[in-house]
Amino acid sequence: MLSKSQNVDSMRNFNRASVMKLVLENPGIDRSRLADETGLTNAAMTRIVQEFLNAGLVKETGNLKVQQGRGRRRTGLEINNKGGYVLGFSILAFNTSVALTDISGTVISSISVQPTDLSNAKRTLDEISAAALQMISDCEIRRDQVLAAGVAIAGYLNIEDGLLLHSPQLRWPPFDVRKSLEIRLDMPITVENVNRCVAVAETRIGCCAGMTDIFLVRAALGLGVATISNGKILRGHNNTAGQIGHFPSGQDGAMCSCGKSDCITMVASGWAILEQLGVRTATVDGILGVQDQDEKLRIILEKSSTDEKIMKVLQHAGRALGSHCVAMLRAIDPQCILLTGPLGRSSIFGKAFCKQLVESGVTTKVITANDQPIFPPAIAASALSLVENIYSPTFDVQKLLTQKLMSKSTQKNSEEFV
Repeated sequence: MLSKSQNVDSMRNFNRASVMKLVLENPGIDRSRLADETGLTNAAMTRIVQEFLNAGLVKETGNLKVQQGRGRRRTGLEINNKGGYVLGFSILAFNTSVALTDISGTVISSISVQPTDLSNAKRTLDEISAAALQMISDCEIRRDQVLAAGVAIAGYLNIEDGLLLHSPQLRWPPFDVRKSLEIRLDMPITVENVNRCVAVAETRIGCCAGMTDIFLVRAALGLGVATISNGKILRGHNNTAGQIGHFPSGQDGAMCSCGKSDCITMVASGWAILEQLGVRTATVDGILGVQDQDEKLRIILEKSSTDEKIMKVLQHAGRALGSHCVAMLRAIDPQCILLTGPLGRSSIFGKAFCKQLVESGVTTKVITANDQPIFPPAIAASALSLVENIYSPTFDVQKLLTQKLMSKSTQKNSEEFV
């Protein structure tokens, strides 16, 4: 049971997070409106805003909004895009990247990393950490200005201890990815399944901002789903919800990696497309084998606009995916459906998917990665870090204020002895 002082601290942290979110979502908002929106007193709002100003998290816009009648002019507030930064990592079999964004979500830099041996977890974490630190240095940002990092990973975590539990593509052993990166980077780390990571990012600062119920399908070599319902990720009892690819399709097909022959993966994914075009390798050995198949899919998609056979195969797979999503969509009733991944960026696959949904009576808005940009995994991971570590009650503003004071003190002392 929390003590009275702990309850007070928790409430203060919640209030701070609410104010930060409002400033992010409403650039130029003034203190009076913040107080009205949060239900806090003007005195409490003044104290919170002053903390943020001292910490460099927000800044006054200088655009004075005049009240009706007489009275003091109001000064607007906005997020200080130089007040802090977050990192984002993607660790996938065919997409390992690092991104750096400021605390407003603006991308500062993004690079692709080619791990020496992606199957070696320790070496891969060493290499992406080194790449991140080099990026920070190249952007002339101090290490202490980078406040947190997010990781989008091709796998699922144990909900109790955070260990990597299941990653059929990376094939890494169970270990604590979060702790391993915290040791290397000395900052808070949030790790999440890649599909969920993108879904959270899109509902917070992306094309679905403000929505509380979305259904995201990532169509690549395999298939994955992330569902956000009432603002929360649907995780399932073992934190492995979303493995749509292994739902039964109702028809026998090629053998899936799980050992069954009736998985949706084998009629509606990149694997199915490779199979139908006769270029799928029956036995894929390790990460290099997966990367080889992904490269084949990429080449096929590049040829799709001029090859009639490829067009028909893509259309068939897109319609199959749409058909198999109908029951789930009716069960969860989302505000929006997102189709992302390499196949989501294909206009042929995307149109077939949407057409099948309409023919099946689904009227929900659909956004495909071909219609408009959807966050790539590393940038989505940085957005997740903003949500979980910065615009969150867990963010320690007092610690940041202390660091600012120490930095100023160190700078002053060094100037005295020049």
